[in-house]
Amino acid sequence: MRKVTKNDEEKVVDIITATFLENPGVNWLLRKGGSKEKKVRTLAAYAFIKAFLRDGVYLSSNEKGVALCYKYNLKIFSLKEFLYELKFALFAIDLRRVRKVLQREAYRKSIRPLSGEYLYFWFFGVLPGGEGAAYELGRAIFKKAQVEKTPIYLETAMERNQRIYERFGFRTYHYWEDKKENIQFWFMKWEVPCTS
Repeated sequence: MRKVTKNDEEKVVDIITATFLENPGVNWLLRKGGSKEKKVRTLAAYAFIKAFLRDGVYLSSNEKGVALCYKYNLKIFSLKEFLYELKFALFAIDLRRVRKVLQREAYRKSIRPLSGEYLYFWFFGVLPGGEGAAYELGRAIFKKAQVEKTPIYLETAMERNQRIYERFGFRTYHYWEDKKENIQFWFMKWEVPCTS
């Protein structure tokens, strides 16, 4: 496992795009029509730059897995990040849903600790044939949390992933569902084990 360089952007964006194409939490906010892959790719590029600027992009040694996990309260202003976010908002999000998207994101943030003193595990994807990448990346993220003595928070829109995260020691502390939109989120937390 290694932290990425700027030269790895395309590789990381490719992995996130491929692994999030069918994610209901992502697909819900996308504009209908046109290339779904291009829209997810725009989100992946924005996610990469945001996490990269916060020193939080990791690539597995087999280069088939990626994790975006960074200190949430690390405040950084970057014109490049702003432009990536703007491009995502203008070209990928269904403009009729902007208000709902903003409300959903505000709600998600309100469920996490207001202090921001945690690692935020934003994206995690492993391509087919990437055996071992999930464990390698998971160990690295847990080690980072132990060194920094800080919990890890994440949300997943897929029940299958929720069960996988539980096997890694995460616990669900909140559940949210919008039946009308057919989306759901499990809010999960991993605590640094106490050592005596």
